[in-house]
Amino acid sequence: MVDSRQLGLMSISPELVVAQAKDGGLIARDMSSDDLAQVMAIENNAQASPWGRLSFEESLTKSHFCRVLEFFVENDQRLDSREPGLDGHVVAYHVVCPILDELHILNVVAAPQYQGIGLGHRLMHDILEIAKRHQSQRIFLEVRASNEKAQSLYLKWQFKQIGLRKEYYRPSASGSEREDALIFMRDFDQV
Repeated sequence: MVDSRQLGLMSISPELVVAQAKDGGLIARDMSSDDLAQVMAIENNAQASPWGRLSFEESLTKSHFCRVLEFFVENDQRLDSREPGLDGHVVAYHVVCPILDELHILNVVAAPQYQGIGLGHRLMHDILEIAKRHQSQRIFLEVRASNEKAQSLYLKWQFKQIGLRKEYYRPSASGSEREDALIFMRDFDQV
């Protein structure tokens, strides 16, 4: 398992990410297979039940929209330690799946050390732009019942809880029981 320190992410402070984001140093772009080492490091450090690499590879080859937020620092020597072929540091990503006139959010993740600085909002903005281009009538997602931070983010973006999936999520590494998923939806007229 590659962790975020090996990719140089720990050397960039959240304050620098926020400052650079204001100056255009944070961009949203399509995910590529070259990003998967960084994406997997974030996934494994941020998720209770992380996706495997194959799930991301399959999403990249399907009609899913896979996007990353990438951070750039001009003339920063720390970027020399990144993997060959990468233009910057991936700090967050999302995967969404269009189905007919709907969009399903499958995965929304910010690196743990950058949570709470607005990256979730940047990801949600990107997702809503995709929904507009796709002419989606509604957007759906599931979220762990225990993930109050994510639920708060979705509520701020005008999602409403519409249901519950009992024992939907596999047990986390620290938990021994399956966990319920809350189903959220946002109607197109709110996009």
